[in-house]
Amino acid sequence: MSERRASAGLQPVAVLRGLTFAAAALLIGGCYHQAQSVSDSLDAGLIARGTDSKGNTRYNVPANPIVPNASLKVTPNYSISLETMLIGAAIYYFVDPLAPNWEGEMRRVSDDTFSISMRSKRFRSTGGDGEAGRVFKRNAEQIVREGGYAGYDIMAYSEGIESEVIGALRYAEGTICINRK
Repeated sequence: MSERRASAGLQPVAVLRGLTFAAAALLIGGCYHQAQSVSDSLDAGLIARGTDSKGNTRYNVPANPIVPNASLKVTPNYSISLETMLIGAAIYYFVDPLAPNWEGEMRRVSDDTFSISMRSKRFRSTGGDGEAGRVFKRNAEQIVREGGYAGYDIMAYSEGIESEVIGALRYAEGTICINRK
């Protein structure tokens, strides 16, 4: 019975993964064009041929830019290009200056023991060095306050840096034991 429930819980994930794969295949497949030679690509409009100032032939791939030459007119004298807006949106997406610097997980290990693990966000706009201990203590105090306990003792605490492909992440993790009233 429990195996059936576990497999039923995985179905939405598998469906989502399958849909993501199908969408990626359609997007990549839509970009594919079978061209046997440069002249076929020129005829299809995939490559643009031109000559430079010295008379040398050069080819531009793709023939048309991916991002169109468009702009948003903000005032009569000022406009922002679509390229600049896309770059700004990408930077905002990855940096996200309004997101909290740390995300964490608090887990109850036993009746009076809690585990707290935290990771910093990848790109921080304002340092963040040395704040892991304060954030850890804030989370421990939140557990004590919400549970109505007298206090806590830190049983274990460590922090460091995890290297990843794009940037490094700071982490902090520890275990606390609560003191009952």
